[in-house]
Amino acid sequence: MKSFFFSKEKLPPKPRNIELLQSLVGGFVSILFLIGFSQFTHYTFIMAPFGASCVILFAVSQSPLAQPRNVIFGHLIAAFVGLVFLKLFGTNIIVIALAVGVAIVAMQYFRSVHPPAGANPLVILLTADKIDYDFTFLLFPVLSGAVILVAIAYIIDNLFNKKHWPIYWLALFNNNKES
Repeated sequence: MKSFFFSKEKLPPKPRNIELLQSLVGGFVSILFLIGFSQFTHYTFIMAPFGASCVILFAVSQSPLAQPRNVIFGHLIAAFVGLVFLKLFGTNIIVIALAVGVAIVAMQYFRSVHPPAGANPLVILLTADKIDYDFTFLLFPVLSGAVILVAIAYIIDNLFNKKHWPIYWLALFNNNKES
């Protein structure tokens, strides 16, 4: 048990102050904008998994998981899976668990893995008794919120960071032979 607490593995480097400021400003501005815009327009632009998306977008922005393709399509794919499972099978523990598994596989298949999106089927299926979901949920909050997050990340990440963000956008028409 001693090695569990006193191991000699090397921790990741401590973030620089500018990186900490980037994360603070990025997370704050993103969530404030999504909530404020929701209140102003009376459309929903916010959902819980977007908080986790902010962690990835502002703390590890150079990760493949933080690229616009992954954020936008990951959320869309996983929410779509959640809605389809809800409409076809209702809600029970097997359906909920299977929906998360299928969402992960679908994100992998479409090369759009975004871990916070894995919560989308949970959000949908665990709140279906309180919220009447339809496929407009894919537009508000999923697509609109994800696009807003990406737009804010573009500004914040490029303002604070010398590394250009994103590494790639949507890559819809990728001519790469390895596609």
